[in-house]
Amino acid sequence: MRTSLVVAIGLVSLVGSVIGACAKGSSGTGSGGEGGEGGEWSGPGPASNSSSSASGMGGMGGMGGGAVSSSGSGAGSSSSSSSSASGSGGGGACGETPCKLVSPQCGCAAGEMCTIDGTDVRACVPAGSVPIGGLCDIDNDCAAGGICLATTPTISTCGEFCSTDAQCTAPGGLCVVKLNNGSGGQVAGVTLCSENCNATTNVGCAAGTGCTFGREAAGQMRLYTTCREAGSGTQNSACTDDTDCAATYGCFNTGSVSECLKYCNVNAASCPSGATCTPITIGNDQVEVIIGNVTYGACL
Repeated sequence: MRTSLVVAIGLVSLVGSVIGACAKGSSGTGSGGEGGEGGEWSGPGPASNSSSSASGMGGMGGMGGGAVSSSGSGAGSSSSSSSSASGSGGGGACGETPCKLVSPQCGCAAGEMCTIDGTDVRACVPAGSVPIGGLCDIDNDCAAGGICLATTPTISTCGEFCSTDAQCTAPGGLCVVKLNNGSGGQVAGVTLCSENCNATTNVGCAAGTGCTFGREAAGQMRLYTTCREAGSGTQNSACTDDTDCAATYGCFNTGSVSECLKYCNVNAASCPSGATCTPITIGNDQVEVIIGNVTYGACL
């Protein structure tokens, strides 16, 4: 029986994922995974990863203590025409009114895209060119199918609208992120993909952010990955939550102290000298963090 560290899902615990849309654009909110409760885990448990509907679980918009959702609302302003002409926004006959958010989009004129405007309704605006995952400043910086979301108070990236998991990038991306309406609620009918990333390499997250984990709060309670704010703490640095730790590190309670530990792949461990890759689990049911072909651990 392997000893395991328990990941407290604060970040990693969104009922979906709380996404803060663009620091200068719309704001997001998430549905999150479950968080563990102190004292009920076996083995050294992780320090609580702060979670809130504004700052998340270990990932996007509230994950891993990372993504902060901006209170600003608005996906770029621009015209809200909803022409049925075909264009970069995907015109032509459209089964959604006034336009379709998920790619391939429809309902907007040539050169426009469908997005959520400052009043939380769908509108056609000039299409941007920043790809999904790219850095952005305002909502219509993003290409059709995306919206600018605040991952940290200063870093925003283009998130992807979705209606099914199949539209998200596997294995870590799931269609679980809800958009915050700026008043504590969610924008109806709008869901986005969590970021597909690797916590051991940080591939999939922008500079200044770190990959972490989330878990659905109900239903299948699946695990997913997301990006959160990154700090500067490295191996054995003191921390209070994941945001104190650099990318590829997480904050764990090792018994008497909480410290940043390097994430590792149990099946292909690469830890600092003297440390062992110890499996990590999430929730009171202590589910091992296995996403795709990676069994995640922490170098202890």
